[in-house]
Amino acid sequence: MAPSPEPFYLPPRDFVGYGLDQPTELWPGGNKIAVSFVLNYEEGAEQTPWNGDETSCDNLHELHYERKATSGGKRDIMVEEMFEYGIRSGLPRLIKLFRQYGWRWTTWACARALEVTGPYPKMMVEDGHEIACHGNRWRVHGDNTAEEKAHINKSFDRLQAATGMKDVPTGWFLGNGSERQKLVRSLVHKERNVPLLYCSDTYACDTPYWIPDAAAEVYGGKDEGMLMIPYSLCTNDHRFFVAGGTGVSSPDDWFELLKGEFDQLYAEGAEGHPRMMTIAMHNRFVCKPGRIMALKRFMAYIATKPDVWVCTRSEIANFWREKYPYEKVGATFKMHNEQLP
Repeated sequence: MAPSPEPFYLPPRDFVGYGLDQPTELWPGGNKIAVSFVLNYEEGAEQTPWNGDETSCDNLHELHYERKATSGGKRDIMVEEMFEYGIRSGLPRLIKLFRQYGWRWTTWACARALEVTGPYPKMMVEDGHEIACHGNRWRVHGDNTAEEKAHINKSFDRLQAATGMKDVPTGWFLGNGSERQKLVRSLVHKERNVPLLYCSDTYACDTPYWIPDAAAEVYGGKDEGMLMIPYSLCTNDHRFFVAGGTGVSSPDDWFELLKGEFDQLYAEGAEGHPRMMTIAMHNRFVCKPGRIMALKRFMAYIATKPDVWVCTRSEIANFWREKYPYEKVGATFKMHNEQLP
């Protein structure tokens, strides 16, 4: 029997978005900017024979620029220890810092990572941090619909078991923006009756926006839209690890990058247009003693500014759904009646 054809969904490209008709309903309380701290929680979910993989992880660790992946099921203990640092030393440092301000982050949780990191998943829930999903494993999502669906269902099982919550994940960021992934995620959320508040697999805007629901487009049914809450690689602490001269080596560099983006978006908010800013963190990156000084400086800086809403992405999603519901505004490409082939 021939295999079933892969479902295909190709959304239109939207180069205009809101155009000059930008949203004008400011954030709750008249806040000018929504600041979203996001923690990429990957340690324990990385590629390693300890997780049943044939090779070790060769990127996004302190020696990624020169250390090749091991093969043949051979573990790279040095790399594993770099990931372990993120939980053993980095995460406690971050938890204490955020408790000082009473602020909450959104957790891009690789489900396997929550499964193996002891008390921290429930501790994050108790502190009010949001549990969203960064995949079942880190950078392993499957090559077809069936494999991806199995991975996504496994991520639900692991996240819910680790946190003790049945209504997670609230949203998603997988990182590569696959349209098939958007389709499969929408399907699994419907099947498991867990609301999908948003997807962050987009880099296309400084404000949330809607696209059609891929599952409805492919399989029919009511199109309730998919809310996109943009991510950023610009204000991401992976800049500390980028080679070739495009990264930052000093905490001061990263602080100035964050401050510059915040100041510009804050000014646009003061002009009456709500903006959001993402600060992407990793336990094993910015939580190093020297680098976390940049995060501390930035948090202290924005704490002095009025009309700043530090919030989780689910809070952003709930606000946007109330003020700009899909049934009223629709997908942004339909707002300007773009004629696309």
